Amino acid sequence: MADRRRSGRRPRLPARRPHQGRSRHPGRRRCPAGAAGPVSWTDVLSRAGYWDGGELLRVPTSGTTGGSPRVVVRTVESWVDSFEPFTRISGISDTDVVAAVGPSSSMFVYARAHAAHLGARLVESERWHPGAIADATVAHLTPTMLHDVLEAQRDVPVPLGQGGLRLAVVAGAALGARTAARAGHVGIDVLRYYGAAELSFVAMGRERLSPFPMVEVAERAGVLWVRSPWTADGYADGASGPLLRDGRWCTVGDRGTVSHDGVVVVHGREGWVVTGGLSVSTAEIESVLREAPGVTDCRVLGRPHDRLGQVIAAVVVGGERAQVSAHCRSRLPVAARPVHWFAADRLPATSAGKPDDAAIVLAIETGEVRRWS
Repeated sequence: MADRRRSGRRPRLPARRPHQGRSRHPGRRRCPAGAAGPVSWTDVLSRAGYWDGGELLRVPTSGTTGGSPRVVVRTVESWVDSFEPFTRISGISDTDVVAAVGPSSSMFVYARAHAAHLGARLVESERWHPGAIADATVAHLTPTMLHDVLEAQRDVPVPLGQGGLRLAVVAGAALGARTAARAGHVGIDVLRYYGAAELSFVAMGRERLSPFPMVEVAERAGVLWVRSPWTADGYADGASGPLLRDGRWCTVGDRGTVSHDGVVVVHGREGWVVTGGLSVSTAEIESVLREAPGVTDCRVLGRPHDRLGQVIAAVVVGGERAQVSAHCRSRLPVAARPVHWFAADRLPATSAGKPDDAAIVLAIETGEVRRWS
């Protein structure tokens, strides 16, 4: 592949993209009765610390070990100009009450800015609980959050379907078929999408994922590549990250397939586990584990979980469970800490000497490696 390179240099301000649709900087829009006064997408982005009034947005994305966040730099237009196609696909309007309850990640900040652009009433908070969306007709959720909403129905009913929550926009991880079916059964229309802070929207759909408007998706050696007007320029301050470029095409390394009729299937990023909608690097967790007292080798994997999709499992050679666990608590954020611990005398390896993940999973499932308690 010609000219493949990692995007790590400080980006220069690009030429403006041709604008599609409305005025590039729409005026302040008033929310319906019940909202806390006039609001605009500029208010939302400024309050989140994403925009200082200039030509670029600075979108933070944190690493697994909780160090300094990496900052994705993109033009204002690369987000704002996508409001109209997203509105058209989602059917969200100014009569909706839109809930974007979660941390100030790109997923939720975009959702709040889009709602403000429409003039919809916005429900926002950084602390998630199912009751927070009780008044919403539209909610932006991870699969784990949608699972929580459906489970809460058993104890404290949340209005769903007609007269209540009508649309769930779901991203951040793969949505399980059972959760999607449960949502449909209670009258929630589920719109799912695949994207990344560096790529913005890539593919979107209800039953299956198709490329977002003006986006091309191609599979190269099992990796998804994207050509799109919605992509970021790179990382601030010369930082490196997963974004790679090849001319006008780029990728963040997510694996997947694209069928002959354009259906996109995402398999996830090699070396990453998505748990509760958060992506964590197995390599970073393994690096922390290898610094624990007595540990000579380790392997980190994702294991299935009904609510979170996956949780972290660690197979460790050497060390004592209490010391290793305490070391991880001091170095890793909650989402990256192993939930399942296993002890082994040695790790199964391939003929090339690399960890054999398939053999490790089989050893876990057959009990050949012992649970570490």
